[in-house]
Amino acid sequence: METTPTHQPTHASLHGANSDRGLFTGRHVSRKAAVLMAVAAAMPATINVVHAQSSIASKEIARRAQLVQEADKAVILGRAAYAKQDYEEAVKQYQLAVNMLPPGPALADRRNSYTGHLGDASVALAQKYRRVGKYQEARTMLEGVLVKDPTNFAAKKQLEYLDDPIRTNPALDYQHTQNVDRVRKFLYMGEGYYNLGKYDEAENEFKKVLQVDKYNTAARRWLERIAATKSDYYRSAYDHTRAQLLSEVDRAWEMAVPPELPVVNPGETQPTEAYGVQYIQQKLNNIIIPLVDFDNTTVEEALDFLRLRAREIDTEPDESKKGLNFIIRKPRTDGAAPAGGEADLAADAGAAVGNPGTLRIKELKLRNVPLGTVLQYICDATRLRYKLDEHSVVLLPLDALEVTDLYTRTFVVPPDFIAKLSEGKEGDDGGSDDPFGGGGDAGADTLKARAGAKELLLRNGVSFPDKAFANYIAATSTLVVHNTLGNLDIIEQIIEALRKGGPRQVRIMTKFIEVSQENSDELGFDWIISPVGLRGNSSFIGGGTVGNGAARTGADFVSPVNFTTIPGIPAGSTQNVSNTATAGLRSGDFATTRNSIDAILNNPNRTAQSGSVAPGILSFTGLFTDGQVQMIMRGLAQKKGTDIMTAPSVLARSGEKATIEVIREFIYPTEYEPPELPNSVGTGGGLGGGGGISGGSIFPVTPATPTAFETRNTGVTLEIEPTIGENNYTIDLRFAPELVEFEGFINYGSPIQSPASDALGNPIQITITENRIEMPVFSTRRVTTALTIYDGYTVAVGGLMREDVQNVQDKVPILGDLPIIGRLFQTKAENHIKSNLIIFVTAQIIDAAGAPINNSSGSLPAAASSAVGPGVPAGDGSQLLPTGG
Repeated sequence: METTPTHQPTHASLHGANSDRGLFTGRHVSRKAAVLMAVAAAMPATINVVHAQSSIASKEIARRAQLVQEADKAVILGRAAYAKQDYEEAVKQYQLAVNMLPPGPALADRRNSYTGHLGDASVALAQKYRRVGKYQEARTMLEGVLVKDPTNFAAKKQLEYLDDPIRTNPALDYQHTQNVDRVRKFLYMGEGYYNLGKYDEAENEFKKVLQVDKYNTAARRWLERIAATKSDYYRSAYDHTRAQLLSEVDRAWEMAVPPELPVVNPGETQPTEAYGVQYIQQKLNNIIIPLVDFDNTTVEEALDFLRLRAREIDTEPDESKKGLNFIIRKPRTDGAAPAGGEADLAADAGAAVGNPGTLRIKELKLRNVPLGTVLQYICDATRLRYKLDEHSVVLLPLDALEVTDLYTRTFVVPPDFIAKLSEGKEGDDGGSDDPFGGGGDAGADTLKARAGAKELLLRNGVSFPDKAFANYIAATSTLVVHNTLGNLDIIEQIIEALRKGGPRQVRIMTKFIEVSQENSDELGFDWIISPVGLRGNSSFIGGGTVGNGAARTGADFVSPVNFTTIPGIPAGSTQNVSNTATAGLRSGDFATTRNSIDAILNNPNRTAQSGSVAPGILSFTGLFTDGQVQMIMRGLAQKKGTDIMTAPSVLARSGEKATIEVIREFIYPTEYEPPELPNSVGTGGGLGGGGGISGGSIFPVTPATPTAFETRNTGVTLEIEPTIGENNYTIDLRFAPELVEFEGFINYGSPIQSPASDALGNPIQITITENRIEMPVFSTRRVTTALTIYDGYTVAVGGLMREDVQNVQDKVPILGDLPIIGRLFQTKAENHIKSNLIIFVTAQIIDAAGAPINNSSGSLPAAASSAVGPGVPAGDGSQLLPTGG
C-alpha cells in the first residue's frame, strides 16, 4: 500500500530535528528552549497522524483478506453447482469470485485459477445453450471466454460446433425446447389423471398437448383411449338405465296394499317460523308479564316498564332479538292532510290529544297476563290504539289519521311468489270454470305474460291509494311496496300464507292397468263310416246333414277316407264328407264366436269370415270286411292373455294446471267423393290381355276418393290440477287422464265388379276396383274426476270388469244320451273372455329439490300424527308407492 505523500515530510523533519539536538544546546540556550517548546507543542499531532496511518492500513488489509475469503466461498459454491450440472449457478458464483478477488501480484495465481473455473463453467453452459437452441447466448458466452483466455481450446471448439449445421440444427430455437418440456409435462399429467380415473381432466391435459404440438401422436392415442374408456362407461350406463327403466315398468305392476288410514284433523297445521308482524304478534301473545301495578302512571313510563320486562322474560335465544320496540306516534300539528283533504280533522285531533306519551293511566293492576293484553288495557285506559309493523309496536291516538300515511317496506318473498299469487286468477274473464274444457286449437295454451305485482295484489284484496305502488324484483325475489300500514299488514299476511311450508309441488302418477284373459276349452268327436262294395239286400248307416255345424272334408281326417269304391269320386279326393255321423255338431269357430267389432276389423274386405273346426288331436280307424270306421277326437285348450299398463306421470305446483301429452297425430279421412262410373260401357275385347278372360266390359272407374280429413291424437294425455291442503298432508286433485288407441279400419265400401267369361266360356265376375271406404276405430279410456288423497297414498279412481262366457253343448240325439259311450257323440266347448281395467292415481308432496315434504315412510307429520286415535297406526306410505312407482 502506498503512503500519503504529505506524511513523508513530517517524518523527515522530525528525524532531522532530533539529530541536530546538540547544535541547539551548544549555541543558544534561549533558542533551544524555544525550539524544545515548539517541538513539545508539535509532538501530539505527529503521534496522532502516525497512529491514524497504521489504523487505515490494518483495515485495508483486513478488508482484502475478507474479500479473498468470500471469493473462496463463491468458488466452493460454484464447484458444487458445476458438479450438479447447474452451470448457470456455477458461472454466477465463479464470476462473483473473480470480481471479488482484490488486485495485486500476490493473488495472480488465485485469479488465474478462478478464471479457469469460470471458463470451464461458461463453456459447459454454452454447450447447454446450444442444445436448447439459445445460439446467440451461447455465442456471446464463448466469445467472452476467449476474450479473457484466447487459448481456451474448448471455447473455440464449441464455436465451431455452433457454425456446423450437422452438429447444430439451425432451425432449433429455445421456444421449441420449452414446448418439448411443456408437452412432456402435459403428457405425464394426463397419464396421471387417467390412472386416477379423472378422464375429463386427462382429456384437457392431452388437448393442451395438441394446442402446443398439433401432430402429437401420443396425445391422440391417449384421447382415443379415453374416448374408448368413456364409451365403455356410457354403454354400461345405457345398460343400467335401460334395466332401471324396465325395472320401473315391472315395479309399476305392483298393487299397493292400502294401510289403515289415519285420522287427520283438518284444522291442525305444522308450525312454521314467523316473520315480521306475525313474529311481533307471537311475542305479544307468548310473553307473560307476572305483575303489572300502574298507579297514575304516564304512557311513556308504562312502555319503559314493558320494554324492560319484555326483554327479561323473552325466551328468544338470540340476544339481539329479545324484547320489543315501542314507539309513540304523535299526531300531526302542521295541518297537512295525509289524504282526502282532511287537514282540519287532523289538526283537531292533534289539539285534542296532544302528546300521547303524557297521558296517564289512573290505575291498572294485573297478574300473569300476556304482553298484548297489557298493551290493550293501556290503550283502553288512554283512548289510544296500537299498530304492528315489521319491527315495532306503534301507539297512536284512537282517531288519528296517520293510518292513511304511506310507508315503504321491502318483503323477501318466495321465488314463485308471482306464480302462486296468480293461481286461480288468470281465468277471471267470464269463461268456463272447467279447467280442462274449451279445447281450442293445438298449441293455443302457450305461456302467457303474467300480471304485475300491483295488479295481482289488487285481485287479492289489497287497495292502492294515490301514489302507492308495488314492484316485484325477480332477480332478488323481493317485493317493494309503498302503501299504508293496514295494507302492508294485509300484504304481509298474504306473503306469509304463500310462504307457509316453503316451496311445494306435487308429483302425480296415474296408471291404467288392463288385464284380459281368454280361455277356450273344447272336446268333440267325428265319426265316419264308409261302405266297401254295396251288394243287394245290404244296408248302410251314415250321418245326417251338416245343420249348424261345418262340412268335414277328407283333409280333416288324419288318414283321408278312401273313396275309390264310391262311383264318381276320384281316388284320394278331399271333397266334403257327407256321411259324418256328427256333422251337425258345432266345432271351432262355428261353436264360439269372437267380438263383433274385432271380427269386422279382421275382415277388411267385407267378405264372409272364414271359419274352421277344431283341430284333430287323436284318430282311430277300423277296417272291416264290408267297410271302414274312422273316429277323430277334436280337442282345444287355449289361453290367451293381454296385459296393458300405461303410467303417465307429471309434476305440478299447487293450484296450477299441468299437462303431459305423449301422443301421435293420426290423420284420417272423414268424407269421400263417390266413385265415378262412365255414362256408357263398351263391350268386346278381353280382360287381362292374355286371352284367359274375355267377353267382359272394359271401362274406366274412379274409386271413392277422400276429400276431408281430421286429426286425432292417439296416445296418453294427462291434465291435472293439484291443490295442497292446509294441513300439508292432503291433496285435492282435479284431473282428466285419457288413453286413446287406434284399433284399425272398417271398410264401408263395396268392390266394383264386372261380368266376364273365362277361357271355357263360363260366366265369372272380375273386380275392377276394391272401392275401399275406410273409417278408423279408436278405443278411449278416460277419467274426469276430482278427489282428495293423502300424501303418498294410492287410490283407485275407476275401473271396468267384464267377463264374456260362451258355453256350447252339442250331442247326437239318442247316441249322445247313452251312458259312457254317449260322450263320444257329444261336443262341449267353453269360451271365457275376462277383462279388468282399473285406474290408479298416486300423489306425493315434494319440495324444490324433489325430496318428500313428509317422511318417506308415509307416516303422518308431527301435527297430524297427534290426531291419530289410540290403537290406529300411522299409515305406511311405502306400501302405497309414495314415489309414484
